[in-house]
Amino acid sequence: MAMFDKHRDRRVIYNDDGDQQYPYEGYSYNVTDEQSFLDMRTTPTFDTHVDTYAWCVGNGCDPPWGESYKYKIWPVIGSAQRANDIIVEGCHDHGMEVWGSLRMNDIHDSFLADSYAETNDPLKAEHPEYLIAPEEALRLPQELKDRYLWSAFDFSRPEVRAHRLDFIRQNAAAHDFDGYELDFTRFVWNFALGGERAHADEMTGLVRDARAALDEIGEARGRHYTFAVHVLDSLRVSLELGLDVGQWLDDGLVDVLVVGLGYLPYNIRLDEWLALGKQYDVQVYPSMNTNVFSHWWKKCTHQQESWTEGIRGGAAYHWQEGADGIYLFNVFCMEDKNVGPLPREVTYAPLSEVGDPEALSGEDKLYSIQPSSDGGFCQHGSEMAALPIALDKMEHPLPLMMGPDADDPDAVFTISVLTQGGEPERVWLRLNHVLLPAPEREGEFYTVEVPAGVMRTGLNELAIFCNEELIETANPPIVKQVFVRAGYGAEVFD
Repeated sequence: MAMFDKHRDRRVIYNDDGDQQYPYEGYSYNVTDEQSFLDMRTTPTFDTHVDTYAWCVGNGCDPPWGESYKYKIWPVIGSAQRANDIIVEGCHDHGMEVWGSLRMNDIHDSFLADSYAETNDPLKAEHPEYLIAPEEALRLPQELKDRYLWSAFDFSRPEVRAHRLDFIRQNAAAHDFDGYELDFTRFVWNFALGGERAHADEMTGLVRDARAALDEIGEARGRHYTFAVHVLDSLRVSLELGLDVGQWLDDGLVDVLVVGLGYLPYNIRLDEWLALGKQYDVQVYPSMNTNVFSHWWKKCTHQQESWTEGIRGGAAYHWQEGADGIYLFNVFCMEDKNVGPLPREVTYAPLSEVGDPEALSGEDKLYSIQPSSDGGFCQHGSEMAALPIALDKMEHPLPLMMGPDADDPDAVFTISVLTQGGEPERVWLRLNHVLLPAPEREGEFYTVEVPAGVMRTGLNELAIFCNEELIETANPPIVKQVFVRAGYGAEVFD
């Protein structure tokens, strides 16, 4: 029986979505017994910086994702319940803490199913009145958030809250988890659009009931349950979507805060979260959804190193800002041939780097000013992105967040501005009020090396402008994304 203090130091918390339980052609998994199942994703985390393994227990129904889920579990595992225990036993054998991580309102079925009968929780078909929107919403344009709400539970309904609480009680009691995480980022809508704040007290009641249930289970087995919540990019955004996180902490309900969807890691209001955590003696772990970095290296020069460098940059920045550790989401996806694919040694290499600021020192990193599109269709849960913008004669200041490399005299910084359209005669960049040398254009990129001493740690102001008046230009250049590389060796943008 493991025992982990809720205030323990955690370098890296690793979230595993549990999909290796099911045969899926995207991964080259071959599960022949329980050990090979463990070896698929869990063994690579052993003897790394991962101190806590957040194992996704599903979407709140048993079996996870319902009987209609298209992937059946490996015969040698037998059941998701046994899969849970294999993960717990394997991690405990290696001295690692394990949390059950519950997706509070997963709606992957909103774009994978065509009717209530095909959704991933049978309760949805049995009681469509428990859902936010009617089935007809699936025929709305995909650009509308309303289109995805036909499979989202409406947590203003007491029956829905009871359904979720019953699962938490049963699942937490059945397995030897050391903690339990309520994941409110998969996905972000729990109430009808526009009425979320009015229902915040109801969600607070559910969080309070979940904490009481876990405390009861912990008391019965002689050790506490660490209770974590994974919330959105800021206090404001969380509250706007019905999550009154400040009240949760004021009521003493939460032990650990995981913050941010992770798609826009530099937009997370980490300063606010850290101040709140300090006030209530609650640890704060910013999340990075590493899938976003897979898009980065494809936008850059198709070099795999950019994926690793993006993770390093985000981790270094979060450590610098005072985070208690790093929360990693979707690392394993880079082995999926539909997402990466990257070799296994590249996929899991960051796990031995990002949990130690010293290990990150002197390593190449990639920072970014991101576009709203990086936030995906869940961007309601993120703070507003600074890009894209159309260039003009007027300097448009953009916030550039940098890690500790800015203080390293050995670091060489290269800014590369990804653009689309337009053919201005001149483009300028000004960093922290210093006009930079004229950038070189190659394809869609304007690239310039930053003179020594101009870059700062933390917040920088980057202005990008051109010689054309926006309102007089039929085809203005659009700034899609900004990449900043802290290089200690080979160039990436060439």
